[in-house]
Amino acid sequence: MAGSSFRVCFETCGFRRVLACLAGLALVGVGAAHAGDPFADGVRSFTPGAGAGFGQDGLPGIVLGPPEGGGLTQGSTDVLSLGDGGRIVVAFRNNLVTDGPGDDFVVFENAFHAGSPDGPIFDELAFVEVSVDGRRWVRFPADPDTGAGMAGRTPVLAGTASGIDPLSAEAGGDRFDLADVGMSHARLIRIVDAGAAVDDAGNHVPGGGKAGFDLDAVAALHSVRPARVRGVVLAGGVPVEGALVRLIAEDSLRRPWRRTGPSGRFRFWPLVPSGRYRVRARRAGLGRARTTVSLDSARRVAAVTLELK
Repeated sequence: MAGSSFRVCFETCGFRRVLACLAGLALVGVGAAHAGDPFADGVRSFTPGAGAGFGQDGLPGIVLGPPEGGGLTQGSTDVLSLGDGGRIVVAFRNNLVTDGPGDDFVVFENAFHAGSPDGPIFDELAFVEVSVDGRRWVRFPADPDTGAGMAGRTPVLAGTASGIDPLSAEAGGDRFDLADVGMSHARLIRIVDAGAAVDDAGNHVPGGGKAGFDLDAVAALHSVRPARVRGVVLAGGVPVEGALVRLIAEDSLRRPWRRTGPSGRFRFWPLVPSGRYRVRARRAGLGRARTTVSLDSARRVAAVTLELK
């Protein structure tokens, strides 16, 4: 499948996901500033590059849940190889990465020291991008010459065998601060293998199905529960079926919509718990309605009633 493109749309992944979550909760220390399970919840998309293949049969669960690091001198095999120039988007649904003090999320690859704990790092680097809505993406600044600002530079020590908290500084992996790209929240993280743009160690060995960045896991160091807007559309006090309801965030290009059912009800979730949202409804022959709500950490749920006129 090298060089081909396919899309994986698993926001949940059944039994394997449950096991990963339980393992993660068993390892997380009390100092973590996150809401619930800190790990990515799903794979939004995967586009393999040339030389990919390893780990694809384990999607999506192989990149979800806590990392299974191989240590200082051995890379983990619990990974997905992206291939040269390949990319993957992982999603946070049950929580959103948020900008807190210091770093906000960590990407785990399988870099390792070659030969000895003091040997040179064998790395396969990737650019890291974040988005709230999947439309507007921001890439973290990176130096192709040194690899600074990229993922895949640091060995991973956290794993089931080691018992190291995957959110601790001792866990390894590469950390990123949303403040560096002017973002307050992120729901999606895109990892793009650097390919020929960066002369990393992986470019000098045969791929054999294992080419490119090898993703183990992604975890939020700071996260919050998502917000939601719910409500009902009425006309003359009677619920309206088939009304079109649209949600417009002030700081997003995405404008999701819903159709009401027989009860006239609708719901938008998950949402960033920050800022103002406009809610508009219409139904041919019955009229229109609109309102505005504000969400923040103290108000994560907004309930509205839209009376068509």
